[in-house]
Amino acid sequence: MAITLDDIVNKEFKVVKNGYDHQEVEAFLDEILAEMEAREAQTEQLKQQVANLTSELEEARSKTQVVVPPVPAAPAPVKSAADERYSAESFELVLTKAKSAYEEIVAAADTRAAEIVEKANQDAAAIRVGTQTQIAELTEKLSALRKQTGDFYANVKKLMDEQSASMEKVKKLL
Repeated sequence: MAITLDDIVNKEFKVVKNGYDHQEVEAFLDEILAEMEAREAQTEQLKQQVANLTSELEEARSKTQVVVPPVPAAPAPVKSAADERYSAESFELVLTKAKSAYEEIVAAADTRAAEIVEKANQDAAAIRVGTQTQIAELTEKLSALRKQTGDFYANVKKLMDEQSASMEKVKKLL
């Protein structure tokens, strides 16, 4: 039976006349609980790392299209020291190639990311220049409209003053 964290937390001991010191037992159980919690957290972290590495390996395999031969179901024959050394060297070679492929993929991704960022910066600069040009044009148009409005009001005032003067002359004549 596997002991869980809940088993430790909820464990109750019978109280006997010549039993152990209750506080000492509780303190020891607390230490065990803390250790198990730390190990459980570490186990979860390692499981997550394994999952991440497995997904990275699968991604690298799919990108490099390496065909992995199926593992034979029959038990492997007993290997000699030379065979084991050859297997270790083969494993190291495969590991080196995988590492190299990973580095190439990362370098290509970094290059592509830099290209995308540069293109985005260029697009942003072009948009900024276009916007500044539009703002300048609209500002000029606004100034021209304000001048026209001022001229219009001046002409209207002049006409009104002339009309008012004409009305005063007509009033005096009547």
